Amino acid sequence: MHRRIPFKFNEDPQDDATILDDQEQQEVLDTLRKDNINSNKQLIRLTQCLVTLSTILFLVYFVSPIRSQDSINSEIIPLPRPFTLLSLILHANLLLLLDSNSIRNILLRFRIELNSNTDLGLYTLGPTLSYSLALVAPTVCIFLRRSWLTISWWSITAVVTYTVQTVLESIASGNERISSLEAMRYVAPGA
Repeated sequence: MHRRIPFKFNEDPQDDATILDDQEQQEVLDTLRKDNINSNKQLIRLTQCLVTLSTILFLVYFVSPIRSQDSINSEIIPLPRPFTLLSLILHANLLLLLDSNSIRNILLRFRIELNSNTDLGLYTLGPTLSYSLALVAPTVCIFLRRSWLTISWWSITAVVTYTVQTVLESIASGNERISSLEAMRYVAPGA
C-alpha cells in the first residue's frame, strides 16, 4: 500500500511558523514589556497634563469674582463655588488614581509626611461615585435650562473622569495581555 500525503496549499506565503527557543521567547516578552511600560508612562503623563490643565481652569474660576450682571446671572447655576470645589476634589482624586507616588513626592516637598506604608490609592473614589458627583452640576444646568456653553463647562469634570478611566482600563488591558503572553510560553527543546 502506498501512503497518501495530501497536498497543502499555503494561502499566505508569508505565514511563518517559527518556533522560538526559551531565550528568544524571553527577549520578545522583554521587548513587549518594555514597550508597554513606555506606552503606559506616556499615557499617564498626557492624562496628568489634561487633568492638571482642567484643575487650573477650575481654580481660576473658583478664585475669580462672580459678576453680578443680570445677563450673566441668568447663566450662573446656584451654588457655583461649592460645585467648583467639588470639581477640584474630583480632579485631585483623578490625580491620585493616575499616580499616587507622584502625589506622595509632592506632599513631601511641602513637608507633609505620610507613613511609608500608607497607600494613597485606598483613599480614592470609585468610578461610579466619581461620575455621580461629576454629573450633579451639569444635571442642575439642564434642569434650569442653561445654555449649552454652561452645560459644557460643568461637564468638563465628567469628560476628564471618563478620559482617566479609559486610560486606566487601557493600561490594565495592556498589562493583562503581557501576562497572558507570559502564560503562553512553551518549552521548545532543540529549537
